[in-house]
Amino acid sequence: MRLFLLASLLVLAACSSAAPSVQSRSEALSVTGGAPGALEANRSIVRTASLELERKDPEQGPKQAVSLAKEHGGYAWRVTSESATVRVPAERLDGFLGAVSGLGKVAKQTVTADDVTEAHQDLKVRLANVERVRERYLELLQRAVSVEDTLRVEKELERVTAEYESLKARVQSLEDHVALATVSLEFQRPVRPGPVGWVFYGLGKAVKWLFIWD
Repeated sequence: MRLFLLASLLVLAACSSAAPSVQSRSEALSVTGGAPGALEANRSIVRTASLELERKDPEQGPKQAVSLAKEHGGYAWRVTSESATVRVPAERLDGFLGAVSGLGKVAKQTVTADDVTEAHQDLKVRLANVERVRERYLELLQRAVSVEDTLRVEKELERVTAEYESLKARVQSLEDHVALATVSLEFQRPVRPGPVGWVFYGLGKAVKWLFIWD
């Protein structure tokens, strides 16, 4: 019983030390360097891109997109008959997007950058604190002298270990999305207007000419 009470006190002490850790990390982020480049290097950014491309043979697009991704150090994540989702190193995303025009005419392109720095730092601090608690429970388990103490410490150790593994997986997943940008590409055939479509196209040009002169 005394051992279990000691374990509880150790856990409370570890949890109370979390606040200073969070504060010190936040302060480090706010005062790191004066140059924008140094500050940017300390940010955790998740980059994604979505493109729609036109080409005569859209069914050949996904295969070529995967090959292009491999040339830039990436790989295929999901591929269908006329679309491909690839992942490339974040630092090589711009180069990859610059080469995408070789796969067809880019009809639409959207690029997003999501700053997840605070969430990343928070998860890392929580993981470190839970890891310390887990190590203390492992030490207490070695010192347990009664069956009752052993069972209680093992129960808490199981709970803390589950939380530790969950946080560790979340940190790894987030860091994976920061390190690798996700790019979705959809291929389609160029749309050409029919006879009636050309009529309306001509009317649109005429109306524009009436109101707008270069």
